[in-house]
Amino acid sequence: MFVMATWGLNIVSIKYLTQHMDIQALAAVRIVIAFITVTLIIKARRGRIPKLGRVQLGWVALAGFLVVYAHQVALVSGLRFSSAANGTLIMATSPLLSALLAALFYREKLTLVRISGALLGLLGVGMVVAGSGAQFGLTGWGDAIVFVAVLVFVFGGLVIQRMSRSMDPLGMLWYMYLAGGLMLVVHAAITPSSYQTDTWQMTGWPWIVLLFSAVIASGVSNIIWNAGIARLGISRAALFVNWLPIFGLLFASLFLDEHVTLTHVMGLACVLGGTYLGLRRSAPVASQPGDVR
Repeated sequence: MFVMATWGLNIVSIKYLTQHMDIQALAAVRIVIAFITVTLIIKARRGRIPKLGRVQLGWVALAGFLVVYAHQVALVSGLRFSSAANGTLIMATSPLLSALLAALFYREKLTLVRISGALLGLLGVGMVVAGSGAQFGLTGWGDAIVFVAVLVFVFGGLVIQRMSRSMDPLGMLWYMYLAGGLMLVVHAAITPSSYQTDTWQMTGWPWIVLLFSAVIASGVSNIIWNAGIARLGISRAALFVNWLPIFGLLFASLFLDEHVTLTHVMGLACVLGGTYLGLRRSAPVASQPGDVR
């Protein structure tokens, strides 16, 4: 829950930072700082970076491409054309997609209760978006690109779940940020708008917000998120994503002067119920290490 609250506040932070930095430069700088943060945490705990074999390096490179690079680029690009309401609802489909893909690739049991929990959470998110007064008008390529952002994030979670059998969350995140961060830096380097003077002449407060976004939201919170996937599996961990728009709107009401209505409260109740149903334990299903079909 801490992760979702932090990511919700991060949405407000990034919206604020986009007024001061080019979006591609912002994504690259955030991940570079997050990479440095994870490195310092690893050094503080163990003093060394874990060594990986070729197969493991391939998996973390794939996870870095999906979760760090492709997700960020697709999400930013899609939201330029899609409405915030549509984007939020599309992002909230990740629990359903995670449950379906986990059942397909990892033979996780797809129970009626778990599906009901995901649908109830999605209903709650829809109520919150409707209560915010958002307009459901823009569709088309923007919505499709946002859906791609959700899809690559979910597939990245499947890769993380597979990697968690042989790696710890810190090691995974370090290599993921190394791979995805390099991709984002290259992307920013070949984007002319990244070299605008205003991007690099921010005053003190935007830099403080940027440090929070990079260190806490992208560094510490992602360590906890990877650990949650390793413990719960992607299909169950993804149910907490339903809380992201809830916290996002709550923080927006505090910092952007938006109002929380009774509809928001009802939507929150649905999300609580959906999360409870989705996290109820069912009979375990036997699986073998490396069982990826």
